[in-house]
Amino acid sequence: MKSIRSFFLTVTLLAAGASLAEAHAFLDHADPKVGSQVHAPAAVKLWFTEELEPAFTTVQVLDAAGAEIDKKDAKVDAADAKALAVSLPALKPGKYKVVWKAVATDTHITHGTFGFEVGP
Repeated sequence: MKSIRSFFLTVTLLAAGASLAEAHAFLDHADPKVGSQVHAPAAVKLWFTEELEPAFTTVQVLDAAGAEIDKKDAKVDAADAKALAVSLPALKPGKYKVVWKAVATDTHITHGTFGFEVGP
């Protein structure tokens, strides 16, 4: 009986370890919110489900023509390794696209895009 419990405990621990090893940094939420209409934000900030590797994590904000318009100062927040931000100049009304690549501290890569609109 003891060996059966040991076996199931070992299998459970191995399964838990395997799922932890497969962690990825997925987008949790953003400001401006995905698909929202806002009034000229000063920055775009993204929060992820895992801590980020600052050297390999990126974010860009593009205008409707596909030109990068952010201030190219993207960085992972020193106080919250799950947060990433980039500053913006004064934005004109229009549609903007956020393009991000997140590398978790376990080296798994995720990426994605979303849009927001600046209203008049």
